Amino acid sequence: MRALLVRYTLQARTVFLACGLAMFGFMMLRVWSITLLGSEEFREIIKHFKNFEKFSPVPFSSLVTYTGRAARTFNEPIVLFVILTWTISRGSDTVAGQINRGTMEMLLGNPVSRSNVYWSQFLVTTVGTFLLSTLAWLGMVVSVHLNMVEEVIKPPSFSIPYTQLEIPLSTAEVTTIQTPMSEYINIWDFMPALTIIFAMGFFVAGFATMISSFDRYRWRAVGIAVGFVIFQQSIRILAVSKPEYNYLLNFTFFNPFDPEGLVNVLTEDPEQFWQFWQYELEESIRLSALGCHCILFGFGLLCYLIGNYVFCKRDLPAPI
Repeated sequence: MRALLVRYTLQARTVFLACGLAMFGFMMLRVWSITLLGSEEFREIIKHFKNFEKFSPVPFSSLVTYTGRAARTFNEPIVLFVILTWTISRGSDTVAGQINRGTMEMLLGNPVSRSNVYWSQFLVTTVGTFLLSTLAWLGMVVSVHLNMVEEVIKPPSFSIPYTQLEIPLSTAEVTTIQTPMSEYINIWDFMPALTIIFAMGFFVAGFATMISSFDRYRWRAVGIAVGFVIFQQSIRILAVSKPEYNYLLNFTFFNPFDPEGLVNVLTEDPEQFWQFWQYELEESIRLSALGCHCILFGFGLLCYLIGNYVFCKRDLPAPI
């Protein structure tokens, strides 16, 4: 099995290095962009988009903080694209890719079982997914410790009720101070974002591997996996758009994938973080950290087990 691990690691290194550099670089750049707007300036901007708060997994009051905006980085489309590129490319190669290339028959001609072939791919894909998630977190950590934030301190003033007039109470001028970003952000608060990205990647890799176990063409396995992800994201968008479609959140894996929400729970209500369910003020119930991770890891493992069973029982076509 060691030879298989070395073989698959060498095959995956180019994709992993490209994805790793993209992930680390983007996270550094994205966290740096947060320093361009102070909390008060961002608050003034975001208050004009109050009607769009329903699309946010956390209240805008949390989103205006540096921690809230940094947590939002883990749900950026580029981060998802990098993770999905790695997991779908490696998952689709597990069975269908090797059959498509004509190498599966030669590989199984050696004294190696199908299970060893299958779970070797599983180990390489899973370790790579975890390392990419860690690189996302490390990119944020490095950027947080390198950057400074500017905060504008206004002199005290008195606001006249029911008007927009403000009467200054001091002749002092507006001052700007620079503070290390690390004083506003605790990097360990973002561990839930790291683990939930890993859990989401684990599930998508499991699904792509399962589809690959049924098929003989890699391009078709990739197409099915990508179509599944797009369909799942469409369900989530529809569910958050109108309250009457909220029940659709039960049918998409993007519901438990909630890095901003989990970071917000950890910082605002740590007692509920390790529970399966989170009980909100509106008497609604949503998944908490334990629930989100269990669902993604559980369904991902189920997909892997189904794929292993199918691969070990199916007849392999002759290479063409």
